[in-house]
Amino acid sequence: MSDTPTPVGSKQFDYAYHLQLDQLLTSMRQVTTHPEEHLFVTVHHVLEIWFKHIIFDLDRVIVMLDSDQINQANWLLNRLGEIMRLAEAHWTVLETMTAADFAEFRADLTGASGMQSRQFRQVEVMVGLCETAGPEYIERVEKLWPGLRAEHPRSLRAAFFDVFQRRAISLLDVYRERWTQHDLFQLAEHAFELDRRFQSWRHNHILMVRRQIGIRARGTGGTFFKDYLASTTQYYFFPELFEFRNDLTEAAGGEVMAKGDEA
Repeated sequence: MSDTPTPVGSKQFDYAYHLQLDQLLTSMRQVTTHPEEHLFVTVHHVLEIWFKHIIFDLDRVIVMLDSDQINQANWLLNRLGEIMRLAEAHWTVLETMTAADFAEFRADLTGASGMQSRQFRQVEVMVGLCETAGPEYIERVEKLWPGLRAEHPRSLRAAFFDVFQRRAISLLDVYRERWTQHDLFQLAEHAFELDRRFQSWRHNHILMVRRQIGIRARGTGGTFFKDYLASTTQYYFFPELFEFRNDLTEAAGGEVMAKGDEA
C-alpha cells in the first residue's frame, strides 16, 4: 500500500467533489432582489434535502420490517423522528424574516408554494397517509401527482401492523409486556414519535403562516387556510397509537369518555 498522499483535487477524496458543491451552491435562484428571499429559498432547499433522505430511509425501514429486522428498523425510525424534529425547527428560523419583509417580495413568487412539494407528499404516501386521511386526500394526490401512489404500493404503516400480526400480539399487550417484548415496544414508540413529530410540524407550520401572512390571506398556492391547512391537522399516520392510550388508561382504572364525546 502506497504512503503517497492523495493529491488535492482528487475525485476520490475531494470534499467539494464528494458533495457536488459546484452544483449545490449554485442551484439557488432568487426571483426577486429582496435580500430576505435568500433565507426563504435556503430554508426550503434544506427541507427538500431532508425529505430526500427521509424517503431514502423509509425505503430501507419498510424492507427491514418485512424481513423482521426490527432492531435495525427501530434505529432508523428513531433517526427519522430526529430529522423531523430538526426540520420543524426551520420554521422558527424562517420566522426571523419579518412579515413586512415577506410581504415585500411575496407577490413575485408567481404561485410557488410548499404545498407543491412532491417529495413531502411522497413521504406522506410512503408512511401511509392514503390509508388514513380519506378519499379527499387520495383524490388530491392522484390529481396533482399522478402515479405517486403506484410508486409506493407498500407503506410503512402496512409493514408496521404486519409485524404485530406475525407476532400475534396486540398493542395493549406489547405495552403491558414492554420489557419482554421490548423490540415491538420500541417499534410502536418510534412510530408514535414520528407521527407526533409530523403533527407538531403541521401545527407550527400553521402558526408560521399565521405570523407571516395572516390566517385569512390566500396562500401562494392558491388556497385559503380553512380550505387546506386547517384540514391537515386531522392527518394521522397511526391513529391507533394515539387511541389505544385511552385503553391503557381505562385498563389501569382511569376514567375515559366514550369515543366521539371528546369533540
